[in-house]
Amino acid sequence: MFLILLRSMRKYLWLRILVLALICSSVGSGLTFIMVFGELARLNAAPSSFALAFILSTSPGFFGSIAGKYLLARIEAKYCFMIAECIGALGLIIPWYGLVHGSVTILQLAGVASSVSAGITIPAINHYTKAKLEPEDIGAGAVIDTLVFACQVLFGIGVGVFLYGTVQSNTYLLANLLSYIIAMTFIFSLPKLANYAEQNVYAQGLPKRLSSKQRASLYLLPALAMTGAPAMSLLPTLVHSNNGQKETLLFLLFARSLGQLLGPFLVKEERYKNQSSLFIIACMTAFIVCYLFVPLTPFLSVSLLLVFSAHVFSNIIYSLGWYSLLTNFDNDQVAAASASSYRKQIIIGAVISISAGILADRVGSPLALVICSMTGLLLSSLLILHVKRQS
Repeated sequence: MFLILLRSMRKYLWLRILVLALICSSVGSGLTFIMVFGELARLNAAPSSFALAFILSTSPGFFGSIAGKYLLARIEAKYCFMIAECIGALGLIIPWYGLVHGSVTILQLAGVASSVSAGITIPAINHYTKAKLEPEDIGAGAVIDTLVFACQVLFGIGVGVFLYGTVQSNTYLLANLLSYIIAMTFIFSLPKLANYAEQNVYAQGLPKRLSSKQRASLYLLPALAMTGAPAMSLLPTLVHSNNGQKETLLFLLFARSLGQLLGPFLVKEERYKNQSSLFIIACMTAFIVCYLFVPLTPFLSVSLLLVFSAHVFSNIIYSLGWYSLLTNFDNDQVAAASASSYRKQIIIGAVISISAGILADRVGSPLALVICSMTGLLLSSLLILHVKRQS
């Protein structure tokens, strides 16, 4: 899949501009992400606080996706990108206020604006790329998010990990603001869909009747959220280490992000076109098994390797899910489809993460992980097999 993306980047100027814009804002968000979780660790936040911070960094995307679908039905995707970047930039007021006042509660809200921004951006990306990519290049649209995440890892989270504690936290927020400004400059130069497309450039709703493939596409990513949310939200509380809490947390986040980066690039193009339910369930199972061993090892290096491996498997499924959405829905339906799938992910992830956080405070994070993850794996496997059987 990496070769498809590389070929498409060479072929389309607009794709290079779009990716550069998304990379800029993503790098800044990565720096702020590190600052927020580092401050929570410094303030000795409870396990449920990390779980709540994780929820609040994703769940507002539910409303963002609704707004994105509404906007795409009325204005150009280019302007949706600009609105999303403006919301993200203005939202930096929240982590700044939390940092100044040393408030765990406010820091938990730090990801709200960026989550709303992401909720608007995701359907806009799929709508824009589906309309402008040729059929043989559509796979590039499924891994744009991965490429952007790569730069967030290497230049946002990665640099943030190594600089945390050596520069003032306000510097992270200033860098994020600058990244949003640069991103808006790139987006301003993007061509409008109306300049090139003869068909309707505005998004439409989902069809009244979904085919079996379309239904399967809508539920794959929510099934992944059902399995992965407990581990994602409890990650900072699962590891035993002799290092400081802040350093341990930041290296764990970096390992997780690297795994998310690598996963999609390990999948052959043929696997995207012929998706197997058993392969998807096997990847989910491997994800859970890796995480179940994390609290059992006293060695930080082993924990980092397990977290890295787990997220290689999870993001293989993630890329398969986005590819399925892009290929199984028409140009004017893909925005509504991706927004619908995204909202399901958020709802499921929020409910399960809240449950995992509350349970962790009472019985400990390792046992909470076992209960919630195994339940999620069972339910998601049954869902995938049920949808597959209907097809």
